[in-house]
Amino acid sequence: MKKTLVKKPQKVLCYVDFSKNSPYIVDYAYQLSRLIDAELFVLHTVTDIKSAAGFYVPHINTDKLEEEVIKAAKDKMYGICSQIVGDRIDSDHRLIRRGNPIEVMNEVIEEKAIELLILSHELSKGTLSGFRSDYAEKFMKNPTVPFLVLPMK
Repeated sequence: MKKTLVKKPQKVLCYVDFSKNSPYIVDYAYQLSRLIDAELFVLHTVTDIKSAAGFYVPHINTDKLEEEVIKAAKDKMYGICSQIVGDRIDSDHRLIRRGNPIEVMNEVIEEKAIELLILSHELSKGTLSGFRSDYAEKFMKNPTVPFLVLPMK
């Protein structure tokens, strides 16, 4: 059996979807990153409004709408992070990006040389659970880095 060395991650990425569990996930990721002395990035993705709008919504200024959505997401991210750890996660480590969550996660993992990803996994079995997007399950199909999945109820 080949022995492999386990490296302590130097950079951790925490993905939040702004659900009610997001503060818990940020808190967990922050505590873990302090424990292993790693740099923490927190990521949220917003829908690419221009591609979603299509040609049939010409009366909406999608640039303005997109700016407002990104600003609102930045404010929400700041609120979650400051509620948990004050200003210990600065604006350079609170990332808001446009696009598909899995694609954006992989881009950030490569761009920032992330070595550990922290995600949540919804455990609900309600009637609408089949309609939700579970990013943990999607990421696990083709992971690019080690990951930690936090179960949420």
